[in-house]
Amino acid sequence: MTSEFMMQPQSTEAEQSVLGGLMLDDDSSARVQQVLAILKPESFYSRAHQVIYSEMLAMYRDQKPVDLLTLFDALENKSLTESVGGFAYLAELSKNTPSAANIVAYAYRVRETAMERYGIQRLTEATELLYARNGMSATEKYEAVQAIFTQMTDHAKTGSRRGARPLMDVMEDWLVELEGRFDPQQKSRGLSTGIQSLDDMLEPKGLVRGSLLVIGARPKMGKSTLYSQLAINCAMNEELPAIMFSLEMPDKQIFERMIGQLSGCNTDIFYRGADSQDEFAHANARALQMAESGNLFIDDTPGASLSHIISEARRIKREKGKVGMVLVDYLTLMSAEKADRNDLAYGLITKGLKNLAKELDCVVVLLTQLNRELEKRQNKRPLPSDSRDTGQIEQDCDYWIGIYREGAYDENANQSETELLLRLNRHGHSGVVYCEQRNGAIYDTDQVQARTRAIERESKPKQKGGF
Repeated sequence: MTSEFMMQPQSTEAEQSVLGGLMLDDDSSARVQQVLAILKPESFYSRAHQVIYSEMLAMYRDQKPVDLLTLFDALENKSLTESVGGFAYLAELSKNTPSAANIVAYAYRVRETAMERYGIQRLTEATELLYARNGMSATEKYEAVQAIFTQMTDHAKTGSRRGARPLMDVMEDWLVELEGRFDPQQKSRGLSTGIQSLDDMLEPKGLVRGSLLVIGARPKMGKSTLYSQLAINCAMNEELPAIMFSLEMPDKQIFERMIGQLSGCNTDIFYRGADSQDEFAHANARALQMAESGNLFIDDTPGASLSHIISEARRIKREKGKVGMVLVDYLTLMSAEKADRNDLAYGLITKGLKNLAKELDCVVVLLTQLNRELEKRQNKRPLPSDSRDTGQIEQDCDYWIGIYREGAYDENANQSETELLLRLNRHGHSGVVYCEQRNGAIYDTDQVQARTRAIERESKPKQKGGF
């Protein structure tokens, strides 16, 4: 046993130096603005220092000068001077600051101790959760603890916290993001898809982070092709991690398909050999480029559960700092929780994936098979209501894209022509995008010409049946 009392991490000297430096420095200096971006009132351990810094923030927002006298008057008007030690303590802060030129370094020291206190608080919550007898299983408790670790990592990188936040804090974060949207060097806008005509339709927001994108189609329409193409674009063009969960194909097959998509080569060359060494060298170079990016992850665990996907996605977020996309192929191959009906079980999965998108601030892409009943309709283009085993998808998803190929039902039709039907877009426009599938990849095409061909085709008698 030990009688030592563990003190909360703090640095009174650094806190005093920050406050004193702000009183001495020019309000418009870059140093002051940097300190205001680094620290929030709760970053200070001392209650008196929190009050002083809060008042300084209010004065900066109102564009009032901040020095010893103006700060004292502002606190006096609110009857707060006694609670912070009076004029004598404010004067002492101003007098004893080693150097106003170093306030950014002092601010980082204050932030470090605040982060350590936050970590202690969250780990205490995690310990109490494990001790609690609240009906949660051990697995559920572990998942909750994992969520706490993810929040701690987010807080370390961005300073953001979960829970109810004052609107002023939300506004400050929004203004920072807003500024980034108009900076070509920053990537604060939504994600792109890599298909220009689809990106044009999603403009100006793109695929908004925190969204669930569902891709629905009958078999052999190109769901997996679009799935892997989105992942490649996220990793290579957006330069953000893309995590692919494939419950249908092994990881090596996915990788081979992705080499073909990125290189433009027919993957048959990996079985019969290439017509030229240049073609093979080009494919291998593209494969190496994907691998060396460090942004592509493939998990082919059969029958993966929602908890497995959440756990792995959180792990990658902790390791890489951010995640661009989480892609799941496909819904009904996942292990669902026990429920009275399949639609309820899979509805829990879609809700969980939507929550994951919000938690990781990424886009979650979910593939789903559609009901065979749609093939009995004269117009076989898919609708969100055609999703198999769940009606919850329409409520949970932010985007719903159906894939349709006339060639799947008419052997005389152009087998490459494909329609991407953006049926649901909570953030903007919906409509049809025409493209072509060749050698396992999706390519953009002239939208006017493709639409004209589609209208002409619709006006002709249809050949019944498939092949």
